[in-house]
Amino acid sequence: MTLRTRLFATYALIVVICLAIVAIATTALLQGYRDRLTMEKLDNITRPISVQIRSLATAQTTAESLWTSLEAQAEKNNVYILLVGSGGKIVRQIPPSTSPELINVPTSAIPTSISQAVQGRFTVSDGKTFIYAAYPLGKLAALAVTPIEAIVLATPRTGSLAVLAGLVIPFTIGGVIALITSLVIAIIFARSIYQPLNRVKDAALRIAQGDYEQRVPEEGAKEVRELAAGFNHMTEQVKQSQLQLRHFVADVSHELKSPLTAIQGFSQALIDGTANDEQTRAKAASIINTESKRMKRQVDELLDLSRMQSGQFKMTRETINISELLKHCHDIFDVQAKEKGIQLKIVLENPLLVSGDSDRLEQLFCNLLDNAVKNTPAGGKEQTSARKTADGFIEVKVSDEGPGIHPEHLPYVFERFYQVTGVRTGVGLGLTIAREIVRAHGGTIEARSEPGEGAQFIVRLPSINQG
Repeated sequence: MTLRTRLFATYALIVVICLAIVAIATTALLQGYRDRLTMEKLDNITRPISVQIRSLATAQTTAESLWTSLEAQAEKNNVYILLVGSGGKIVRQIPPSTSPELINVPTSAIPTSISQAVQGRFTVSDGKTFIYAAYPLGKLAALAVTPIEAIVLATPRTGSLAVLAGLVIPFTIGGVIALITSLVIAIIFARSIYQPLNRVKDAALRIAQGDYEQRVPEEGAKEVRELAAGFNHMTEQVKQSQLQLRHFVADVSHELKSPLTAIQGFSQALIDGTANDEQTRAKAASIINTESKRMKRQVDELLDLSRMQSGQFKMTRETINISELLKHCHDIFDVQAKEKGIQLKIVLENPLLVSGDSDRLEQLFCNLLDNAVKNTPAGGKEQTSARKTADGFIEVKVSDEGPGIHPEHLPYVFERFYQVTGVRTGVGLGLTIAREIVRAHGGTIEARSEPGEGAQFIVRLPSINQG
């Protein structure tokens, strides 16, 4: 069932339910209203009949004449006329011609010794309810053996089903009109709901087919606009993800192609006998070993990066003194720096405590130091400093005296396989992994540089109170 059909069916069902509730409530209200009208009608009839009975009795009319007159009144008004004697005993009962059978009225149901008009209801033995109006007559003994004290006019009460049956036709007509009106209104309002959804559905299908330029207009009700905005944002993210995936595949293919080519070439030389002396074979085996290690390192870095970016990499949490960690990292690169003629300088406050993964933070700072040492020319200087800022962060700066980074390249230095020259090389994962490690620790990393003035990488990590 489509959304449009469900909306229409819902509107129709609501109308039907509301009409049923209104019909039941109206029936209950009309039942009481009809009872009051019937009592007033009987009261209006009873008064003149009671006056007539008194006048006939005073004029010493015959009982036969009185009964004839009362029968005419019963037939004319379609009511039961009951003449009640002492103790509620019915002296005479005159039914209407439409219902000639007498009713079995309980003695206790008839008012006795009344001095004013009374209205009410009573139920006979067969369960039928009557509405009555009674009027006092005094004690008229001339009309019957037993003195008559009151006259009662009664008529059957109209049941709820009868009242409801009388409303079926008008309610049916009203229901049909309301249903048609509601469906017309539903068509108008439902369009504002299902049309935007249809646009989203169509756009989603096109995106699934590879068209990532699809966007839906952000219009309509607030919720619909929010849906459209969220969908467009999702589409943009999907588009960027696909572009990144394509670049990633191209990057990986490019990075792995070089070591694979070397491994394939030198292994083929070993197989076909081109490397026919011990020195050549040893060189081929060494290159194969070196390139395989390089490829393994790249694959490991790619796997680490993938786990970090997908949130699957678990970081341990322990208290770490950044000052001690930075000293350790400097010791690792001390020999390499001396061989290249580079001076390593470190300026630290102590202690500087953070909560994090010691191995990953070491990897972070080693990546930055490795990058600085590689880019600093012989005779240059690399400097690392660390301090606690006023806003509660540990700020670490790693600076070099290399060629610097052009402003147009700065936004991309943390992208996979990106180098300041724009050439994609195997050194392009270090800074990307560094950024992910910093993010996992709730910090930030920033690159600052001007061409020819070296580069500076600034890491900010949340500090913890020193106990």
